[in-house]
Amino acid sequence: MNQRYGASFMRRTSILGLVTVSAILFAPMVSASDVSTNYDASFESFLPLLLALVVAYFVRRWFIPQQLKNLQVAFEIEDDLYEVHRITRTLRDSRRLLKAGRVGYGVLLYMMGLTGVLILIAELLFDAEVFSQLNLYIIATLILIPVLISPWESLNSQLASRRRDVRSSLSADLIRRVFTLALLIIGTALVLAYGVQVEGTLTPTWLAFGMLAFMAPTIFAYGRIMGASWNMLLINKWRTTRGRKNPIDPDKNGVIGRLFSFLLVLFLLTMPITALNGILTVFYVMVNAPPNSEEILNYGGIIGYSLFVRIDAISEFLFHWEFIKSLPQFLSLYLTLNIAIVGLAFIFELTRNLILGGQSFGGMFGVTLDTPREIRAEKSAQARQLTFAFAGFSGYTVLLLILVCYKEFGSLMPLTATLEANDFDEEMRLLTVWLFIAVGQLIFLMTWLLSISKFGHLLGLRFDLNPDERREGAVLLEGGDRLQNLVENAAFNEDLDMLIRIQTHDFPGDQALIRQEQSRASMWEKALRGLWPEAIEESRKLLAQSGGDNDEARMLIATGYMALRRLDAAREALHGLQQPEGYDEPEILSFICEWLDPWRGAVTEDDIWDWENNSTIDYLQMLQTMMKTWKPRPAEMMLHNDKLSQTGQLSMIALLRGQRRYDEALELSLSLVRSDPIGVRPRLATALCLLDTGQWHDAKTVLDELIKSDSKDPRVQALAVIFGYGTKGREHMEVSLLLDDQKETKKWMDAAPVNAYAALLQKGGLDEAMNANVLIASHEATRRAVPPRYSPGILMSIFQYLVLIPVWFVLGILAYQEIGDVEGLAVLSGLLFLHYSYRRVIRQQEHQIRHRDQRGMIKYARRLKRFKAVPQASNIPIGNHLLLSGILVTVNGVVLDIGYPAWMFERLSKEPDKKVRQRLRKRSMALEKGKTPRVSTLGKAWWLKRPKEHGESGPMLERSIGPVAYRGRTNYIRKKEPQALNDAAEGKETQLQKRFIPRNTIRSERP
Repeated sequence: MNQRYGASFMRRTSILGLVTVSAILFAPMVSASDVSTNYDASFESFLPLLLALVVAYFVRRWFIPQQLKNLQVAFEIEDDLYEVHRITRTLRDSRRLLKAGRVGYGVLLYMMGLTGVLILIAELLFDAEVFSQLNLYIIATLILIPVLISPWESLNSQLASRRRDVRSSLSADLIRRVFTLALLIIGTALVLAYGVQVEGTLTPTWLAFGMLAFMAPTIFAYGRIMGASWNMLLINKWRTTRGRKNPIDPDKNGVIGRLFSFLLVLFLLTMPITALNGILTVFYVMVNAPPNSEEILNYGGIIGYSLFVRIDAISEFLFHWEFIKSLPQFLSLYLTLNIAIVGLAFIFELTRNLILGGQSFGGMFGVTLDTPREIRAEKSAQARQLTFAFAGFSGYTVLLLILVCYKEFGSLMPLTATLEANDFDEEMRLLTVWLFIAVGQLIFLMTWLLSISKFGHLLGLRFDLNPDERREGAVLLEGGDRLQNLVENAAFNEDLDMLIRIQTHDFPGDQALIRQEQSRASMWEKALRGLWPEAIEESRKLLAQSGGDNDEARMLIATGYMALRRLDAAREALHGLQQPEGYDEPEILSFICEWLDPWRGAVTEDDIWDWENNSTIDYLQMLQTMMKTWKPRPAEMMLHNDKLSQTGQLSMIALLRGQRRYDEALELSLSLVRSDPIGVRPRLATALCLLDTGQWHDAKTVLDELIKSDSKDPRVQALAVIFGYGTKGREHMEVSLLLDDQKETKKWMDAAPVNAYAALLQKGGLDEAMNANVLIASHEATRRAVPPRYSPGILMSIFQYLVLIPVWFVLGILAYQEIGDVEGLAVLSGLLFLHYSYRRVIRQQEHQIRHRDQRGMIKYARRLKRFKAVPQASNIPIGNHLLLSGILVTVNGVVLDIGYPAWMFERLSKEPDKKVRQRLRKRSMALEKGKTPRVSTLGKAWWLKRPKEHGESGPMLERSIGPVAYRGRTNYIRKKEPQALNDAAEGKETQLQKRFIPRNTIRSERP
């Protein structure tokens, strides 16, 4: 807390203390034997209840939101660098967070337990001699409900799936909750039943074990959280004590705040020793059963009792302590302080630790419901932390408080005589409390021992406090968002070289803003290259840096999930992004997501006509038409001239190369260079097409121009490898697929889920390749005349209907004759039922969409193998993996590839296979006559050995296209200079091309 907050907190504590002390001074004295129960309902008996409700109202209305101010979360941005963002700043933010999700339910449980203890305090203050029976029933109800529900909620939260990208159904939640409730009840019942079996009756000891088993989920969670958070708390509270800002206390504290931090540091330092003392004490008492066990438990365990018997001053003090404990005023004061310290402070410190995320990077084996990035970006994740803290620990906190009261002040508590009559004497109550504490301390100690290894690493971490505030200020300045515009323009133009330069350049200025734009650049770079798992992770990082307010990142996450074939997660990411008018990208993404699921998708062919003159939908229709006969569509069939259509034509070039139509491919690539002179892939396609036609030297001039302008682009580095320029860039996927062996390239099948070439390089990866992009098989399917539609073989149908089903009837008839009529009919019915059930399950598995080992794609791959139409590295033109794409979508205008799975044949109109084969055979003959593609890289320094194909000089593009091929490339290159990048970061205008008038051009004017 800052100095102002610390002062206000001290004022509130002082007022609370004065009120409590005044009430205690005027409260009547009472001894243990005077405690009784009043059965009459009168106004005086309702006063404690009314007072408790008034105090509880102010706690709920004012105190809880006040404590939830300045909640923070820290997440990693770079190696050993974490950004710390504030989730709540004001009371309004706190109250808004308390209304999110199921937080209200957790706060209700917390307030029930708190109100029960408040009523008990009020009873002691008003009339310590007599307890109202009605109030006792209310106290018992208010305390028992959170005590019974807390472990259930804690267990549910810890066992809940970590896959938050898919919203669980109500039925799944209900099943999980019923299962966890049954697990708690059965576990507790087994412990009690074992105790009855061992002792012959239910003893207080085994009843304590049963309570311990029931509360185990909460106790385990407490120990794990405190053990994993110990490093973070100790280091940062010590920094607070020294007056330094830190992730826990981002504002500089005053003297009072630093004093409290110092006390907490002392408490944290002694926690491991205290835990060891509790564990050893319980073990010693329960195993050895010493005659002075009650004294050992009553005076602080082994360490406390050892000091007690050896130091006279401590013994005399503890004697007076025992006398003071018999006063009801002291009990009410004790309860009040426990509510202020344990009941309130514990819950809120626990909440801060959960939301801060210190367990994830400062400890091990902690309770992590959501990652820090998810907590920063998603309100639902923030609500889960609060619900878990309030609902999961309110019951444990209150139960521990009541047990301690019965341990220390049993003579003043109600129903003590009843407990003692059932053998729950003071020693047993002491042992129960120590058991509860010791188990939590054992879990804490184990987690602490695992986490202490991260202490040194945590000391070296760097934390950037409140970078979101600085970003907001920087963007408000004139030109403060110019770097963002530079990144977005580079992404739109597929300028990977610029995106990589931005990530690695050392920019001047505010590093918070620069880091955010570098994250944006990394996100677009990974997405454009098809590295979708990494792109999703970078999107989450950017989403966290933006505080969750970034629809661009959310749409890219949804696109990544579609590429990974996780359509449910894509639907969840798109939920709520559709805009009413003027912004149709989210709706188109949602349409494509449904279109990818032909069995359960919510769209049909008729819905396509709702999107007129839309390039994404028109290109999708063109792909569907092309798939019918594996025929690439020529450029004149393109209805649009936007970026998406140009990218689609690049994929057509790859298909034309595969079907050995090299001249058409070259002509199309040159037209793309003419329309997009600064584009990398049009020139890359041109170089590959020139390689196919044997014009190697002309292709080399195109490559040299690309190296000059885009040397850091992995696609350019891959092209350089193809042309024998060395092996630079082996760490990139595009180069690795050309140079590395099967073992080294295996990782790219998962890292690039829509790159079919990466899957083909792996043994048994044909089904994943068909899942990624079936178009990679178009040339071989055309050559072997294989229709795109999959249908089961005739032999399989014959085996199913003419072999298996007659066998089932024969077995039924045999059972009918040998066993009996009813048995025979039952056997026949059972066999037929199992037969059709098995076929139904198999069909459902074929329709289960996933990236790896989808049953339908495995069958499709077997069919291609049966017809010998298998695409391989030995029959695919080299470099085609740099051009081929599937379904194209746009996010903020940037064109992204999500592949084209083979199961999309389900969307094709049915046509007889014989008719399709007849059309394919005609093209197959032409394909066989074509020149076989080059599938290997060129040799080193081949340009010194191979003569030029012609005598013309100059770059090929200049000769074929003219100056149009170089329009804008000068400024394109200059924008990548370090000074231009620095100016963009500082919001300055850069004069990219100086305008001047030549002078001294006449010979007579020269000096």
